[in-house]
Amino acid sequence: MLLFVLAIVGLFLANVVDWITFFDVFIGIAVSIFIYFYIMQKSGSYINAILAASAVNCCYAIARQFIWGKQLLENVILAMQNVESFIQSSITENQEQLSFALELIESTKAILTKYYIGTWMVSIILGLYFGSLLLSRQLQNKWDHRRIGLPFYIIYLLIASLLLFILPQVRILGINSLMILVPLFIIQGVSILDFFWRDFFTKSKFLLFLLIFSMALNIPILILVALVGMLDIWFDFRKIRVMEENDENHSS
Repeated sequence: MLLFVLAIVGLFLANVVDWITFFDVFIGIAVSIFIYFYIMQKSGSYINAILAASAVNCCYAIARQFIWGKQLLENVILAMQNVESFIQSSITENQEQLSFALELIESTKAILTKYYIGTWMVSIILGLYFGSLLLSRQLQNKWDHRRIGLPFYIIYLLIASLLLFILPQVRILGINSLMILVPLFIIQGVSILDFFWRDFFTKSKFLLFLLIFSMALNIPILILVALVGMLDIWFDFRKIRVMEENDENHSS
């Protein structure tokens, strides 16, 4: 937390970020950290802490669009224009590379401007997830990563998001909603891989690295992992709910 505060303050003092971006990032991440550790203290559940911090940050992501959404959008467009100018000055000989780079910039600009809430939430959720993995290594309360199970109400949120996506008038809202849910499904999908193949990948670090590398760079593989994670909520491939019921019966 202290390192995060010092980093943001340093960027602000160096005029790398303006005051709106400074407070936006500070509030968003600070709220996430506070809610995360509050839920961890109350329940000791990593996945509940991730979901609670994500839900609160989703509310903030919507509110920030009304508070200073216009200024944030202008900052994104200005940043993309600066990158575009730098690319044009750097790549002067190879027109094919220049065209590809400019198309990539335009695509990135379209994603960041239309799906600002979604991209913000993806970064928050993934940050909470990787932070939880690191935190679990340091605490006595170890995260049983192989038994991550999202609550069933996530499916209702998925159905609502798909309905919004179908309607042309609110399709952008639907895509933003789906972008928020996808990283949650990926987390559960990775948990399934860990459940069935942990012993195999533990023996072969190279194959584990290859899997992580291919997931990071191959969108179809990520979609497949997310699909498996989503289906697990319905079909419970690992029979986690059965194991939890057995644990409750033994404890009682």
